[in-house]
Amino acid sequence: MSSPVSPDASAVVELLRELVAIPSVSGGEEIVRDHLVNWLNARGVAAQAHGRNVIATVEGTAPSTDAARGLLLCTHTDVVPVGTGWTRDPWDGALEDGRVFGRGSNDAKSSVAAMAVTAATIDPKHLSGRLVLALVCDEETGGEGIEACASDLPAYTAAVVGEPTGLDVCPGQRGLLRARITARGKSCHASRPWEGENALTVAARDVLAVQSLDLPGNDPLLGRATLQCTVMSGGERHNVIPAECTIELDGRPTPGCDNDAMLALLRGAVSSEVTVSSSRFLPVSTDAGSELVTLARAASPTGVVRGFGGLSDLFHLRHVPGVVMGPGTSEASHAPDEWVAVEQVEAAVTAYSSIAVNYLRAAHAAPQQTLEEAGA
Repeated sequence: MSSPVSPDASAVVELLRELVAIPSVSGGEEIVRDHLVNWLNARGVAAQAHGRNVIATVEGTAPSTDAARGLLLCTHTDVVPVGTGWTRDPWDGALEDGRVFGRGSNDAKSSVAAMAVTAATIDPKHLSGRLVLALVCDEETGGEGIEACASDLPAYTAAVVGEPTGLDVCPGQRGLLRARITARGKSCHASRPWEGENALTVAARDVLAVQSLDLPGNDPLLGRATLQCTVMSGGERHNVIPAECTIELDGRPTPGCDNDAMLALLRGAVSSEVTVSSSRFLPVSTDAGSELVTLARAASPTGVVRGFGGLSDLFHLRHVPGVVMGPGTSEASHAPDEWVAVEQVEAAVTAYSSIAVNYLRAAHAAPQQTLEEAGA
């Protein structure tokens, strides 16, 4: 368990350390779920369990409440397994030199803590509409997280997804295409290669064809789509010409070269059979000039707007304007001795609160309020 919290530690750091000290590898989030439900309810935030997820709501009480308007703060409580290379206890939530250490401290319990504290400290009197909190399981693996509870959430019209971005604002992310090329030849003895056809040679030509593809589009937010051969497997014995070789591919589509377009280009470029392993994650993009992105950029300490480098639950929330934004760095995610800077975690509370206050303000055309003015 974590060591005692120092007297000057902020509420968000204290909560983060408590969360890190509760192991919650994907599929085992029940204890951290219950801790968060109890923590929120003790602070007057109506929270409940939904499977291994936490759903909470802060209903605005401003005189001009807009029942249709809502902001969703969504992030995940599950973490990846510890793995090798650690030099410290991965579950102690240690606070040292301005950093909190431990598995999940960066990805994404820092976002969990910051969003929970935002919900617990924001003043409903200044909100029109509702603030919805979804702290979900299975983000790392897929399954029973936001996919399972999205239809049961209270109404919302915009979403902020907590992932480590250094508090940069990411209004979009590339998609994912996973495919396999199966190159076939004819087996024979390696001393008489003219009697067969080497599947490795067929596969090599296909690899070069993939690498030479000119994928269209250069998205201003997400850059160019990419398609890479990542794993090749073929052959069984040194003296046998292989009859089959497989190549695994990782594609990252963009709006200018989406999943279908990338797959069509791939099939047109290679001579071998192409099968799709996964193509459900489509690229997602929110207009950089939208209200949510404008407010998020104003709230961000960096003011940087860019694309998110990986996948996130933004895909499952793509029916509303959304951004990925959270404390921490992608480099620390899933790494040994994972850590997050205290300064980032505390800044995330300020940023999330500012977005919520301004997106849910009683008069939507009013100038931006400060957190002090809003009482957040």
